[in-house]
Amino acid sequence: MAKQLQFVVLFLQTFIDRHKKYFPWSILIGFFLTLLIMQIYPLYISVVGKKHDKIGVVGRFDERNLPLFIQNQISLGLTMLASDGEATASLAKSWEVDEKGTTYTFHLLPDINWHDGKKFTARDINYRMQGVTFEPVNETTLKVTLKEVFAPLPVFMSRPISKPNLNGLGIYKVIRLLKNGETISEMTLKPQDTKYPTLTYKFYPNLDDALLAFKMGEINILKEINNLRDIKTWKNVNIKEITRFDRFTGIFFNLNNALFKEKEVRQALAYALPKIGDFEKAYSPISPLSWAYSKKIRLYNTDLETATKMLSKSPLASASAEIVLSTYANLVQEAQTIADAWKKAGLNVKVKVENTIPADYQIFLLTQMIPPDPDQYSYWQSTQEGINITSYSNPKIDKLLEDGRKTLDKEARIKIYADFQRYLVDDSPVIFLFFPKVYQVERK
Repeated sequence: MAKQLQFVVLFLQTFIDRHKKYFPWSILIGFFLTLLIMQIYPLYISVVGKKHDKIGVVGRFDERNLPLFIQNQISLGLTMLASDGEATASLAKSWEVDEKGTTYTFHLLPDINWHDGKKFTARDINYRMQGVTFEPVNETTLKVTLKEVFAPLPVFMSRPISKPNLNGLGIYKVIRLLKNGETISEMTLKPQDTKYPTLTYKFYPNLDDALLAFKMGEINILKEINNLRDIKTWKNVNIKEITRFDRFTGIFFNLNNALFKEKEVRQALAYALPKIGDFEKAYSPISPLSWAYSKKIRLYNTDLETATKMLSKSPLASASAEIVLSTYANLVQEAQTIADAWKKAGLNVKVKVENTIPADYQIFLLTQMIPPDPDQYSYWQSTQEGINITSYSNPKIDKLLEDGRKTLDKEARIKIYADFQRYLVDDSPVIFLFFPKVYQVERK
Protein backbone atom coordinates (compact mmCIF):
# COMPACT_ATOMS: atom_id res chain seq x y z
CA MET A 1 0.00 0.00 0.00
CA ALA A 2 2.87 2.39 0.91
CA LYS A 3 4.68 1.65 -2.39
CA GLN A 4 1.48 2.38 -4.36
CA LEU A 5 1.01 5.70 -2.58
CA GLN A 6 4.68 6.61 -3.17
CA PHE A 7 4.23 5.86 -6.90
CA VAL A 8 1.18 8.16 -7.17
CA VAL A 9 3.01 11.02 -5.43
CA LEU A 10 6.05 10.70 -7.71
CA PHE A 11 3.81 10.55 -10.79
CA LEU A 12 1.98 13.75 -9.81
CA GLN A 13 5.24 15.59 -9.07
CA THR A 14 6.65 14.62 -12.48
CA PHE A 15 3.40 15.63 -14.27
CA ILE A 16 3.32 19.05 -12.55
CA ASP A 17 7.01 19.75 -13.30
CA ARG A 18 6.53 18.99 -17.00
CA HIS A 19 3.22 20.96 -17.50
CA LYS A 20 3.31 23.78 -14.94
CA LYS A 21 3.89 26.41 -17.63
CA TYR A 22 0.45 25.58 -19.10
CA PHE A 23 -1.46 25.91 -15.80
CA PRO A 24 -2.21 29.69 -15.99
CA TRP A 25 -3.59 29.29 -19.50
CA SER A 26 -5.67 26.27 -18.47
CA ILE A 27 -7.19 28.15 -15.55
CA LEU A 28 -7.97 31.17 -17.75
CA ILE A 29 -9.56 29.05 -20.51
CA GLY A 30 -11.54 27.06 -17.96
CA PHE A 31 -12.86 30.26 -16.43
CA PHE A 32 -14.10 31.65 -19.76
CA LEU A 33 -15.55 28.26 -20.79
CA THR A 34 -17.52 28.20 -17.55
CA LEU A 35 -18.90 31.68 -18.25
CA LEU A 36 -19.82 30.66 -21.80
CA ILE A 37 -21.64 27.52 -20.63
CA MET A 38 -23.55 29.54 -18.03
CA GLN A 39 -24.76 31.89 -20.77
CA ILE A 40 -25.62 29.18 -23.32
CA TYR A 41 -27.25 26.65 -20.98
CA PRO A 42 -30.53 28.57 -20.40
CA LEU A 43 -30.89 29.02 -24.17
CA TYR A 44 -30.21 25.33 -24.69
CA ILE A 45 -32.86 24.41 -22.14
CA SER A 46 -35.42 26.73 -23.75
CA VAL A 47 -34.78 25.32 -27.23
CA VAL A 48 -34.05 21.67 -26.54
CA GLY A 49 -34.86 20.94 -22.92
CA LYS A 50 -38.59 21.80 -23.13
CA LYS A 51 -39.42 19.63 -26.12
CA HIS A 52 -41.65 17.42 -24.00
CA ASP A 53 -44.10 18.80 -21.43
CA LYS A 54 -45.80 16.41 -19.03
CA ILE A 55 -49.06 17.96 -17.91
CA GLY A 56 -51.40 16.92 -15.10
CA VAL A 57 -55.14 17.50 -15.47
CA VAL A 58 -57.72 16.83 -12.74
CA GLY A 59 -60.88 15.04 -13.86
CA ARG A 60 -62.25 11.95 -15.57
CA PHE A 61 -62.58 12.21 -19.34
CA ASP A 62 -63.30 10.06 -22.36
CA GLU A 63 -62.93 10.84 -26.08
CA ARG A 64 -66.22 12.75 -26.13
CA ASN A 65 -65.68 15.17 -23.25
CA LEU A 66 -61.99 16.08 -23.19
CA PRO A 67 -61.25 19.62 -21.95
CA LEU A 68 -61.81 22.10 -24.77
CA PHE A 69 -58.19 23.30 -24.72
CA ILE A 70 -57.07 19.74 -25.56
CA GLN A 71 -59.77 19.30 -28.21
CA ASN A 72 -58.60 22.52 -29.87
CA GLN A 73 -55.03 21.23 -30.00
CA ILE A 74 -56.10 17.98 -31.65
CA SER A 75 -58.62 19.28 -34.16
CA LEU A 76 -60.54 22.21 -35.63
CA GLY A 77 -64.15 23.23 -36.13
CA LEU A 78 -65.76 24.65 -39.25
CA THR A 79 -65.45 28.01 -37.49
CA MET A 80 -63.35 29.33 -34.64
CA LEU A 81 -64.15 31.88 -31.95
CA ALA A 82 -62.68 35.35 -31.75
CA SER A 83 -61.90 36.78 -28.30
CA ASP A 84 -65.36 38.41 -28.17
CA GLY A 85 -67.14 35.11 -28.91
CA GLU A 86 -67.95 35.83 -32.55
CA ALA A 87 -67.51 33.02 -35.11
CA THR A 88 -64.71 33.47 -37.66
CA ALA A 89 -63.26 31.33 -40.46
CA SER A 90 -61.47 28.04 -39.76
CA LEU A 91 -62.03 24.85 -41.77
CA ALA A 92 -64.79 26.84 -43.47
CA LYS A 93 -63.14 29.78 -45.21
CA SER A 94 -66.53 31.48 -45.68
CA TRP A 95 -70.27 30.93 -45.43
CA GLU A 96 -73.55 32.60 -46.30
CA VAL A 97 -77.16 32.28 -45.19
CA ASP A 98 -80.30 32.58 -47.33
CA GLU A 99 -82.95 35.27 -46.92
CA LYS A 100 -85.11 33.08 -44.68
CA GLY A 101 -82.17 32.47 -42.36
CA THR A 102 -82.68 28.69 -42.40
CA THR A 103 -80.12 27.51 -44.97
CA TYR A 104 -76.38 28.03 -44.53
CA THR A 105 -73.77 27.20 -47.16
CA PHE A 106 -70.26 26.62 -45.83
CA HIS A 107 -67.27 26.70 -48.20
CA LEU A 108 -64.45 24.53 -46.86
CA LEU A 109 -60.70 24.87 -47.28
CA PRO A 110 -59.31 22.50 -49.93
CA ASP A 111 -56.34 20.16 -49.47
CA ILE A 112 -56.79 19.54 -45.73
CA ASN A 113 -55.84 16.09 -44.44
CA TRP A 114 -56.77 14.15 -41.33
CA HIS A 115 -53.91 12.99 -39.12
CA ASP A 116 -54.19 9.52 -40.69
CA GLY A 117 -53.44 11.04 -44.11
CA LYS A 118 -56.95 10.82 -45.57
CA LYS A 119 -58.36 13.91 -47.23
CA PHE A 120 -60.88 15.98 -45.28
CA THR A 121 -64.16 16.58 -47.17
CA ALA A 122 -67.64 17.88 -46.45
CA ARG A 123 -68.78 14.28 -45.95
CA ASP A 124 -66.65 14.09 -42.80
CA ILE A 125 -68.68 16.72 -40.93
CA ASN A 126 -70.25 14.85 -38.02
CA TYR A 127 -72.06 17.53 -36.00
CA ARG A 128 -75.39 16.47 -34.53
CA MET A 129 -78.20 18.97 -33.87
CA GLN A 130 -81.89 18.30 -33.42
CA GLY A 131 -83.88 19.67 -36.34
CA VAL A 132 -80.78 20.34 -38.45
CA THR A 133 -79.64 18.46 -41.57
CA PHE A 134 -76.10 18.47 -42.96
CA GLU A 135 -75.85 17.85 -46.70
CA PRO A 136 -72.50 17.66 -48.57
CA VAL A 137 -72.91 19.37 -51.96
CA ASN A 138 -69.39 18.42 -53.06
CA GLU A 139 -66.04 17.85 -51.34
CA THR A 140 -65.67 21.47 -50.25
CA THR A 141 -69.27 22.67 -49.91
CA LEU A 142 -71.68 21.86 -47.08
CA LYS A 143 -75.35 22.88 -46.95
CA VAL A 144 -76.91 23.11 -43.49
CA THR A 145 -80.70 23.34 -43.30
CA LEU A 146 -82.63 24.31 -40.16
CA LYS A 147 -86.35 24.05 -39.41
CA GLU A 148 -86.28 27.56 -37.97
CA VAL A 149 -83.81 30.42 -37.64
CA PHE A 150 -81.05 29.80 -35.11
CA ALA A 151 -78.58 32.68 -34.95
CA PRO A 152 -75.92 30.90 -32.81
CA LEU A 153 -75.35 28.19 -35.48
CA PRO A 154 -71.92 29.48 -36.68
CA VAL A 155 -70.75 29.52 -33.04
CA PHE A 156 -71.97 25.95 -32.57
CA MET A 157 -69.83 25.00 -35.59
CA SER A 158 -66.66 26.03 -33.71
CA ARG A 159 -66.67 22.72 -31.83
CA PRO A 160 -63.66 20.65 -33.01
CA ILE A 161 -64.58 17.62 -35.10
CA SER A 162 -62.74 14.32 -34.91
CA LYS A 163 -62.92 10.66 -35.88
CA PRO A 164 -62.59 7.61 -33.58
CA ASN A 165 -59.36 7.37 -31.55
CA LEU A 166 -59.11 11.17 -31.67
CA ASN A 167 -58.04 11.31 -35.30
CA GLY A 168 -58.14 15.06 -35.89
CA LEU A 169 -57.10 17.99 -38.07
CA GLY A 170 -55.23 20.21 -35.63
CA ILE A 171 -51.62 21.08 -34.97
CA TYR A 172 -51.23 18.12 -32.59
CA LYS A 173 -51.62 14.44 -33.44
CA VAL A 174 -52.44 11.80 -30.82
CA ILE A 175 -49.64 9.21 -30.95
CA ARG A 176 -50.39 7.40 -27.69
CA LEU A 177 -53.66 6.82 -25.87
CA LEU A 178 -54.04 4.84 -22.64
CA LYS A 179 -57.48 4.03 -21.21
CA ASN A 180 -59.13 2.38 -18.24
CA GLY A 181 -62.29 1.20 -19.96
CA GLU A 182 -63.63 4.32 -21.69
CA THR A 183 -61.79 6.70 -19.35
CA ILE A 184 -58.53 8.17 -20.67
CA SER A 185 -55.65 7.91 -18.21
CA GLU A 186 -52.84 9.25 -20.39
CA MET A 187 -52.31 10.60 -23.88
CA THR A 188 -49.33 11.92 -25.82
CA LEU A 189 -49.66 14.55 -28.56
CA LYS A 190 -47.00 15.13 -31.19
CA PRO A 191 -46.86 18.55 -32.91
CA GLN A 192 -47.00 18.84 -36.70
CA ASP A 193 -44.51 21.72 -36.36
CA THR A 194 -41.24 21.07 -34.48
CA LYS A 195 -41.26 24.52 -32.89
CA TYR A 196 -43.95 23.22 -30.50
CA PRO A 197 -43.23 20.76 -27.68
CA THR A 198 -44.55 17.22 -27.47
CA LEU A 199 -47.29 17.05 -24.85
CA THR A 200 -48.17 14.20 -22.52
CA TYR A 201 -51.39 14.65 -20.56
CA LYS A 202 -51.94 12.56 -17.45
CA PHE A 203 -55.39 12.60 -15.85
CA TYR A 204 -55.98 12.32 -12.11
CA PRO A 205 -59.31 11.75 -10.33
CA ASN A 206 -58.62 14.42 -7.71
CA LEU A 207 -56.25 17.26 -6.84
CA ASP A 208 -54.45 15.29 -4.12
CA ASP A 209 -53.33 12.67 -6.64
CA ALA A 210 -52.24 15.35 -9.10
CA LEU A 211 -50.20 17.19 -6.45
CA LEU A 212 -48.47 13.95 -5.44
CA ALA A 213 -47.62 13.23 -9.09
CA PHE A 214 -46.12 16.73 -9.39
CA LYS A 215 -44.01 16.23 -6.27
CA MET A 216 -42.83 12.82 -7.53
CA GLY A 217 -41.74 14.29 -10.87
CA GLU A 218 -44.31 12.41 -12.98
CA ILE A 219 -45.49 15.75 -14.41
CA ASN A 220 -43.91 19.19 -14.67
CA ILE A 221 -47.09 21.23 -15.19
CA LEU A 222 -50.42 21.29 -13.34
CA LYS A 223 -53.11 22.63 -15.65
CA GLU A 224 -56.19 24.61 -14.60
CA ILE A 225 -56.45 23.63 -10.94
CA ASN A 226 -58.95 25.62 -8.85
CA ASN A 227 -57.19 25.45 -5.48
CA LEU A 228 -53.54 26.24 -4.75
CA ARG A 229 -53.55 24.55 -1.33
CA ASP A 230 -49.99 25.11 0.00
CA ILE A 231 -48.39 25.41 -3.44
CA LYS A 232 -47.59 29.10 -2.82
CA THR A 233 -45.00 27.96 -0.28
CA TRP A 234 -43.26 25.58 -2.69
CA LYS A 235 -39.87 26.51 -4.04
CA ASN A 236 -38.88 26.34 -7.73
CA VAL A 237 -42.39 26.68 -9.16
CA ASN A 238 -44.02 29.35 -11.31
CA ILE A 239 -47.72 30.00 -10.68
CA LYS A 240 -49.89 31.59 -13.35
CA GLU A 241 -53.28 32.94 -12.28
CA ILE A 242 -56.06 32.88 -14.89
CA THR A 243 -59.50 34.48 -14.54
CA ARG A 244 -62.13 32.38 -16.33
CA PHE A 245 -64.56 34.68 -18.11
CA ASP A 246 -66.37 31.68 -19.60
CA ARG A 247 -68.13 31.00 -16.28
CA PHE A 248 -69.43 32.90 -13.27
CA THR A 249 -70.01 32.08 -9.63
CA GLY A 250 -73.37 33.20 -8.29
CA ILE A 251 -76.04 32.69 -5.64
CA PHE A 252 -79.01 30.87 -7.20
CA PHE A 253 -82.44 31.20 -5.57
CA ASN A 254 -85.08 28.48 -5.60
CA LEU A 255 -88.00 30.61 -6.75
CA ASN A 256 -90.45 27.89 -5.80
CA ASN A 257 -89.62 28.66 -2.17
CA ALA A 258 -92.03 31.21 -0.72
CA LEU A 259 -89.22 33.01 1.16
CA PHE A 260 -87.57 34.16 -2.08
CA LYS A 261 -90.50 34.83 -4.43
CA GLU A 262 -90.33 38.60 -3.93
CA LYS A 263 -87.54 40.23 -5.93
CA GLU A 264 -87.09 42.89 -3.23
CA VAL A 265 -85.90 40.17 -0.86
CA ARG A 266 -83.40 38.89 -3.41
CA GLN A 267 -82.20 42.43 -4.12
CA ALA A 268 -81.78 43.10 -0.39
CA LEU A 269 -79.63 39.98 -0.02
CA ALA A 270 -77.47 41.28 -2.88
CA TYR A 271 -77.05 44.70 -1.23
CA ALA A 272 -75.93 42.99 2.00
CA LEU A 273 -72.89 41.37 0.38
CA PRO A 274 -69.31 42.69 0.37
CA LYS A 275 -66.92 42.03 -2.50
CA ILE A 276 -65.95 38.37 -2.35
CA GLY A 277 -62.20 37.71 -2.23
CA ASP A 278 -59.85 39.13 -4.87
CA PHE A 279 -61.94 37.88 -7.78
CA GLU A 280 -63.11 40.08 -10.64
CA LYS A 281 -66.74 40.97 -10.03
CA ALA A 282 -69.47 39.64 -12.32
CA TYR A 283 -72.46 41.87 -13.04
CA SER A 284 -74.53 39.84 -15.49
CA PRO A 285 -74.74 36.32 -16.97
CA ILE A 286 -72.87 37.41 -20.13
CA SER A 287 -69.08 37.63 -20.21
CA PRO A 288 -67.63 41.16 -20.24
CA LEU A 289 -65.47 40.01 -23.17
CA SER A 290 -68.55 39.28 -25.28
CA TRP A 291 -69.70 41.54 -28.10
CA ALA A 292 -73.17 41.42 -26.49
CA TYR A 293 -72.15 42.54 -22.99
CA SER A 294 -73.97 45.61 -21.66
CA LYS A 295 -72.97 47.92 -18.81
CA LYS A 296 -76.46 49.43 -18.57
CA ILE A 297 -77.59 47.25 -15.69
CA ARG A 298 -78.45 47.67 -12.04
CA LEU A 299 -75.45 47.62 -9.69
CA TYR A 300 -75.75 46.06 -6.26
CA ASN A 301 -73.01 47.90 -4.40
CA THR A 302 -72.68 47.02 -0.73
CA ASP A 303 -75.28 48.91 1.32
CA LEU A 304 -75.92 47.10 4.60
CA GLU A 305 -78.26 49.80 5.92
CA THR A 306 -80.55 49.59 2.88
CA ALA A 307 -80.39 45.78 2.92
CA THR A 308 -81.35 45.59 6.61
CA LYS A 309 -84.27 47.98 6.10
CA MET A 310 -85.60 46.00 3.11
CA LEU A 311 -85.20 42.64 4.87
CA SER A 312 -86.97 43.84 8.04
CA LYS A 313 -90.25 43.70 6.13
CA SER A 314 -89.76 40.10 4.93
CA PRO A 315 -90.45 36.73 6.60
CA LEU A 316 -86.66 36.23 6.76
CA ALA A 317 -86.51 38.75 9.61
CA SER A 318 -88.46 36.54 11.99
CA ALA A 319 -86.50 34.77 14.72
CA SER A 320 -87.69 31.35 13.53
CA ALA A 321 -86.64 31.85 9.91
CA GLU A 322 -83.48 30.09 8.74
CA ILE A 323 -81.64 30.40 5.43
CA VAL A 324 -79.78 27.30 4.27
CA LEU A 325 -77.01 28.28 1.86
CA SER A 326 -75.96 25.14 0.02
CA THR A 327 -72.79 24.79 -2.02
CA TYR A 328 -70.12 22.38 -3.22
CA ALA A 329 -67.00 21.65 -1.17
CA ASN A 330 -64.74 23.88 -3.29
CA LEU A 331 -66.82 26.99 -2.49
CA VAL A 332 -67.25 26.54 1.28
CA GLN A 333 -64.95 29.44 2.15
CA GLU A 334 -66.88 31.84 -0.10
CA ALA A 335 -70.19 30.50 1.24
CA GLN A 336 -69.09 31.24 4.80
CA THR A 337 -68.17 34.81 3.82
CA ILE A 338 -71.66 35.25 2.38
CA ALA A 339 -73.31 33.73 5.47
CA ASP A 340 -71.33 36.04 7.78
CA ALA A 341 -72.42 39.07 5.75
CA TRP A 342 -76.09 38.10 5.91
CA LYS A 343 -75.82 37.51 9.65
CA LYS A 344 -74.75 41.16 9.99
CA ALA A 345 -78.07 42.04 8.35
CA GLY A 346 -79.86 40.17 11.14
CA LEU A 347 -80.48 36.86 9.38
CA ASN A 348 -80.06 33.30 10.62
CA VAL A 349 -77.88 31.52 8.03
CA LYS A 350 -76.45 28.01 7.87
CA VAL A 351 -73.97 26.70 5.27
CA LYS A 352 -74.56 23.18 3.96
CA VAL A 353 -72.25 21.19 1.66
CA GLU A 354 -73.93 19.14 -1.07
CA ASN A 355 -72.69 16.77 -3.79
CA THR A 356 -75.62 17.57 -6.11
CA ILE A 357 -78.32 20.23 -6.31
CA PRO A 358 -81.38 18.95 -4.41
CA ALA A 359 -84.82 19.82 -5.77
CA ASP A 360 -85.83 21.49 -2.51
CA TYR A 361 -82.75 23.67 -1.98
CA GLN A 362 -83.27 27.23 -0.72
CA ILE A 363 -80.19 29.03 -2.04
CA PHE A 364 -77.26 27.45 -3.86
CA LEU A 365 -73.80 28.93 -4.42
CA LEU A 366 -72.31 27.45 -7.59
CA THR A 367 -70.36 28.17 -10.75
CA GLN A 368 -72.17 28.12 -14.09
CA MET A 369 -70.70 28.05 -17.59
CA ILE A 370 -71.23 31.05 -19.89
CA PRO A 371 -71.80 30.01 -23.51
CA PRO A 372 -69.70 31.90 -26.11
CA ASP A 373 -72.86 33.09 -27.88
CA PRO A 374 -75.12 35.33 -25.76
CA ASP A 375 -78.04 32.96 -26.35
CA GLN A 376 -78.91 31.65 -22.87
CA TYR A 377 -82.32 30.18 -23.69
CA SER A 378 -81.72 26.94 -21.80
CA TYR A 379 -80.73 28.71 -18.57
CA TRP A 380 -83.53 31.25 -18.21
CA GLN A 381 -86.46 30.33 -20.48
CA SER A 382 -89.45 29.25 -18.39
CA THR A 383 -90.01 25.89 -20.15
CA GLN A 384 -86.44 24.65 -19.64
CA GLU A 385 -86.93 22.35 -16.67
CA GLY A 386 -83.78 20.96 -15.06
CA ILE A 387 -81.32 23.40 -16.66
CA ASN A 388 -83.27 26.46 -15.47
CA ILE A 389 -82.40 25.48 -11.90
CA THR A 390 -84.01 28.56 -10.28
CA SER A 391 -87.40 27.78 -11.96
CA TYR A 392 -87.28 31.36 -13.21
CA SER A 393 -90.28 32.49 -15.27
CA ASN A 394 -90.73 35.90 -16.84
CA PRO A 395 -92.72 36.44 -20.09
CA LYS A 396 -90.57 39.45 -21.01
CA ILE A 397 -87.36 37.43 -20.65
CA ASP A 398 -88.92 34.52 -22.58
CA LYS A 399 -89.72 36.87 -25.49
CA LEU A 400 -86.23 38.39 -25.53
CA LEU A 401 -84.61 34.95 -25.53
CA GLU A 402 -86.86 33.80 -28.39
CA ASP A 403 -86.09 36.93 -30.41
CA GLY A 404 -82.35 36.78 -29.68
CA ARG A 405 -81.84 33.34 -31.19
CA LYS A 406 -84.06 34.10 -34.20
CA THR A 407 -82.45 37.42 -35.14
CA LEU A 408 -79.46 37.33 -37.50
CA ASP A 409 -78.64 41.04 -37.52
CA LYS A 410 -75.83 41.63 -35.01
CA GLU A 411 -76.85 45.19 -34.08
CA ALA A 412 -80.40 44.04 -33.39
CA ARG A 413 -79.09 41.20 -31.24
CA ILE A 414 -76.93 43.63 -29.25
CA LYS A 415 -80.07 45.60 -28.31
CA ILE A 416 -82.02 42.43 -27.48
CA TYR A 417 -79.34 41.10 -25.14
CA ALA A 418 -78.82 44.50 -23.53
CA ASP A 419 -82.51 44.44 -22.58
CA PHE A 420 -82.19 40.80 -21.47
CA GLN A 421 -79.34 41.64 -19.09
CA ARG A 422 -81.08 44.75 -17.73
CA TYR A 423 -84.34 42.97 -16.90
CA LEU A 424 -82.72 39.78 -15.59
CA VAL A 425 -80.27 41.55 -13.29
CA ASP A 426 -83.08 43.72 -11.93
CA ASP A 427 -85.21 40.62 -11.28
CA SER A 428 -82.30 38.90 -9.44
CA PRO A 429 -83.06 35.19 -9.78
CA VAL A 430 -79.30 34.96 -9.25
CA ILE A 431 -76.87 37.25 -7.45
CA PHE A 432 -73.91 37.44 -9.84
CA LEU A 433 -70.75 37.44 -7.73
CA PHE A 434 -67.47 36.90 -9.56
CA PHE A 435 -65.51 35.18 -12.30
CA PRO A 436 -63.56 32.28 -10.77
CA LYS A 437 -59.85 31.71 -11.11
CA VAL A 438 -57.81 28.70 -12.10
CA TYR A 439 -54.06 28.25 -11.76
CA GLN A 440 -51.28 26.73 -13.81
CA VAL A 441 -48.30 25.52 -11.82
CA GLU A 442 -45.04 24.84 -13.64
CA ARG A 443 -41.73 23.57 -12.37
CA LYS A 444 -38.91 26.07 -12.92
